[in-house]
Amino acid sequence: MKSGGVANSLAELLQAHRSSARISQEALAERAGLSTRTISDIETGFAQTPRLITLVLLSDALGLSEQERTALQAAGRRRAPQVPAAAHAATIVPERLIPLVGRDDDAARLAQLVTAGEARLVTLVGPAGVGKTSLALRVAHELESAFEDGSAFVELAATREPARVPDALAKAFGVRESGGQSAGDSVIAYLAGRAMLVALDNFEHLSPAAAWIGRLLSACPRISIIVTSRQTLHLRSEILFSVQPLRPADARQLFVQRARSVKPEFALTTGTSAPIATIVEHLEGLPLAIELAAAQLTLLPAKALAARLERRLPLLGGGPIDAPQRQQTMHGAIAWSYDLLSPSEQALFRQLGIFRGGVLLDAARTVLAQDDASQSFLQNIVGLVDKSLISVHEDREGEPRIAILELLREFALERLVEAGELGAARERLARYALQFATAYEADFGTAQGRALARLEVEHANLLAALEWALEGRDADVGLLLSTTLWRFWWMKARFSEGVGWLRRFLALAEEAPQALDLAMYAKTMRGIVALLSAAGDFNAALPECEAAIARLREANEAAGLASLLNSLGTIQQFRGEFERAETAHREALDIRRSIGNDAAAAASLSNLASVVYTRGDIDRASTYANESVAIYRRLGNETGLAHALIKIGLVAAHRGELERADAAFEECLRIHRSLGDDHGSFYALTNLGALAHKRGEMARAIALHREALEIGVSSQGKAALAKVLEDIAVAIGMEDPARAVRILGAAASLRSTIGSPLFPAEQADYDRELERLRAALGAAAFSKQWHNGEFMSIDRAVEEAQCEPTAAGTEA
Repeated sequence: MKSGGVANSLAELLQAHRSSARISQEALAERAGLSTRTISDIETGFAQTPRLITLVLLSDALGLSEQERTALQAAGRRRAPQVPAAAHAATIVPERLIPLVGRDDDAARLAQLVTAGEARLVTLVGPAGVGKTSLALRVAHELESAFEDGSAFVELAATREPARVPDALAKAFGVRESGGQSAGDSVIAYLAGRAMLVALDNFEHLSPAAAWIGRLLSACPRISIIVTSRQTLHLRSEILFSVQPLRPADARQLFVQRARSVKPEFALTTGTSAPIATIVEHLEGLPLAIELAAAQLTLLPAKALAARLERRLPLLGGGPIDAPQRQQTMHGAIAWSYDLLSPSEQALFRQLGIFRGGVLLDAARTVLAQDDASQSFLQNIVGLVDKSLISVHEDREGEPRIAILELLREFALERLVEAGELGAARERLARYALQFATAYEADFGTAQGRALARLEVEHANLLAALEWALEGRDADVGLLLSTTLWRFWWMKARFSEGVGWLRRFLALAEEAPQALDLAMYAKTMRGIVALLSAAGDFNAALPECEAAIARLREANEAAGLASLLNSLGTIQQFRGEFERAETAHREALDIRRSIGNDAAAAASLSNLASVVYTRGDIDRASTYANESVAIYRRLGNETGLAHALIKIGLVAAHRGELERADAAFEECLRIHRSLGDDHGSFYALTNLGALAHKRGEMARAIALHREALEIGVSSQGKAALAKVLEDIAVAIGMEDPARAVRILGAAASLRSTIGSPLFPAEQADYDRELERLRAALGAAAFSKQWHNGEFMSIDRAVEEAQCEPTAAGTEA
């Protein structure tokens, strides 16, 4: 019925009364105790003279007045005239009672496609609950006047057989078969001369009917069709329009809108903003999931709801009873898609549930398709993409990667458990994770940046494998995987995460009746001690390291003993115990030489150079560093070479050989950058900054130190962070002494907390700088700024270090 028209047929009267009552066909059917099909048949004109009891039930359900009841019953006693084939079609688009949030851009793009002649068939595709129906309904409404004969919206969810699709359209348009014509031919004859937009909703289970849609488009050149489907129609004229989840801001707005429908007093406040952000993030911007979650606010406050979304599907139910049944729970919405899959597609979808954060296509084929032909696997992947259950995109290296929304993954895991396949799937994931991590661990020496990036992308899958190994009490897999990953945790400054996993699996292994392999024990303890040290927790690292050394010494495990002695020397150096540090590194060097491990011996020589340099023994530092560099160059080990070059540069700078120092530090930086090694780049930048300072190039010194600070904040330990803060403070001291003193006070407090004093070789220069700043500010002002710095947070100290210098003497 066109806007402003007079309702006189039974179909028009019932539509008008239902629209006035603002309820759907499903809701009216439930109120009246009738079927939804009965309501649909009356409104489309198929049932023009229903039984009197049906009209009475409808009048009661709608709460009609006596006059309205009489008119409705009278309309039901007379037959409506047939619409001539040449007449204009009436617009048949149900009202959307709830404003659509976050789809303005999508609606404009879709309308442009349909009206600009770019496409006559546009299929809206996307996962369950993403809002395809709502978008199509909005555009059908908005484009009603853009088409001479209006627009129509045909719901196909209740149409179970593809052959009945033409019947559903015939009902919607009030077209009856005549003269021996089929329903399909009658619809084509009806639409052939019309200019109209037709929206077909929920087509995914009717894909064999796509051929008839193609025929309809060919025979009716003035119609355009929008289809909503969880899979494509595979027609040549089809243009796909991917409906994506809502952006975070729009998702939050939708949650608040729907929350107010169940709790009118609900508001976005400082107390609810964080929980709302958590909720919509967990629900990945899916409108249906957000609407269902908001309905739970009748029972749970936003904060409690956010805390319970670790498992999402059980909470996402209880949708409006006037919504289609499949949309009353998120589980039901996903199950609708799952049930449309072939058995082999269902099996693959279940298996993909074990991967968190997606997986490389080739990896999925290796892990999941061992018994399947490659072509069959790819066909099933295409099928799942087609049906909007997964997506495939290129990663940063151009490799195809499968992605799956967490809500869909949760459903897949449920089906995996039901099928009794979870145990085998976990074993396959563990094998994959171990092979993956081992392959990229080997790249740390030659392509560190690429290895770190790849491990970062697969981090969620690696954690899933660790969790399942722990749950299954598989210490062997857990230790193999966690000891392979500890360098990744170290480089990414995830110290606590790494220590936690290593300790859990070590404890599990120690409980086993069989003796723990000593080489594995040494590797595990090396990881624990290195991560504790990098976190600046030397007080915890030292006793654990000493206990491991005692156990390995007793068992005569030479390689492991040397590795832990190396760690012990590093801890003692940072604790200021330089004589003991030299002893530990010397013993490690002797062991490594005795077992013929040249690369490890070169590392010990480089560490010895560092220790004796900090003690002020420059000549011995030079000897050790040059011997280390020679071995690394002979072996072609660029990672080790870069670390040894730092010591060459320090010795040269101390001797006043600034050009040689600069060359060593620049080569070091070039190597680390070529390997993608932020950790090594940090130290090269700090030393280049110190060298620029020594030359009086203060602007360059500050720039280099700040570049190092940007890296250090996210990837370095606390001792390294304290050092770069001190370097920046010294560099800005001439222009802004007050801020320099505050930063130095913060760094001193950090060193005190972690138990890492300055090296003796640095102490004299440090003391001279403090005296200069005290003279510049005066004793009282100096003490005040130092005190302010001591109580400053590290984050605040970093902010101060990153700011441009201000006028001398600026107060905090």
